[in-house]
Amino acid sequence: MVKKYKYLVSIIIRGKNESRWLKILLLKLKKQTIKNYEIIFCDNESQDNTLKILNYYKIKKIYKFNNYLPGKILNFAAKKASGKYICILSSHCIPFSNKWLEEHIQSIEKSEKCVASFGKQIPLPGSSAQDLIDLDIIFKNQEIIYKQDPYLNNANSIYKSDVLKKIPFNNSLTNIEDREWANRVSKKGYEIIYNPKSVVFHLHGIHHHENKTKRSLKTYTIQVNKYLTYWKNCNFLKKENFKFILIINARREFNLINYKKKITLTLNKIKKINKILSKVVVITNFKYSQKKIQFIKPKKNLKEDLISIQKKFNKDFIKINYLIYINLSKKINIKKLEKLIDETIYFSRESSCFGQILKKNFLVHYENKETYKSINLIKSEDKPIITILELSKGVISDIDYLRNGNLITNKTYIECK
Repeated sequence: MVKKYKYLVSIIIRGKNESRWLKILLLKLKKQTIKNYEIIFCDNESQDNTLKILNYYKIKKIYKFNNYLPGKILNFAAKKASGKYICILSSHCIPFSNKWLEEHIQSIEKSEKCVASFGKQIPLPGSSAQDLIDLDIIFKNQEIIYKQDPYLNNANSIYKSDVLKKIPFNNSLTNIEDREWANRVSKKGYEIIYNPKSVVFHLHGIHHHENKTKRSLKTYTIQVNKYLTYWKNCNFLKKENFKFILIINARREFNLINYKKKITLTLNKIKKINKILSKVVVITNFKYSQKKIQFIKPKKNLKEDLISIQKKFNKDFIKINYLIYINLSKKINIKKLEKLIDETIYFSRESSCFGQILKKNFLVHYENKETYKSINLIKSEDKPIITILELSKGVISDIDYLRNGNLITNKTYIECK
């Protein structure tokens, strides 16, 4: 139900190379019960599709910054804000409910002394054990009114605009500008409220942990159950709510008859995932046509092919979330591919691919360069682990990877089961 709200609210969103999340966030904001808001985006030198997505959604207040200091950036954005209230939101924090903004407003209007309120952050299935534990410790289900020694977190917060403009953030801090501000205003007699009803999902948590320890995993197992209901009802953890482009590499197929047989067989195999495909592109020298298929003539190498696809279909990529890549020359296990897609979405991964783990002696030889050797006849468990990437069997990646001709990066999850 849409609520008529008499005041404008300014939502300041900060981000760097967050196009994958922006596609989810901006759609969620459009569904909020409170519609009377403006968006101010502060961009930290993004090199991905961020600006095109913002333009597509007709965001007018977009500001670019080279030397990113959070307090300084937020002070600048606050001066550009026209709203009675200012919400601050990280671009990778996604509201759980369509009442997220409404709940923020109700919280900050509870008291004249309240000048800021911050909401609950909950993890996602792909959050590390440590991040889940951190969020679970800090963000409880009970409202807290801080009158002294306050906590405040700008990943999901709201401020009274007149107070924030009168008492700005510290311009020179590289982080915790929110907590430093909260300490200053509390000394002036103001209050800060923690509101557990205004909830966002936050994959990385507040400390961005990535490694897992045995102790944290045990705690994770105990605590994770309380979030299962949230995850079950989260649309952006299901592949059916995303759009994909399938890229089929047939650049090494030189026989038309064989090509026809393989492409027909492959297209029949992937019928199970047709519902999530917005586009199918084949890299090939042949012009043998099939319904709903686009063709790209091979360049010098696959990297150039991927960049060519990005340039040709760039307008479509505003609405497409992920690419799926397979090679026509390989046998594709559609069940494993479907599982890889499901897990990539559910765990909010940027990209995933198949791989094979080997523990053997090896030689890695670069022509006219150094050769890397592992030839010691030691115990098997002491030998180095080599992961062979099997990209041809299936890759799932953020669509923006095509911009640089990539399928994977060092952030890619390798499925070696």
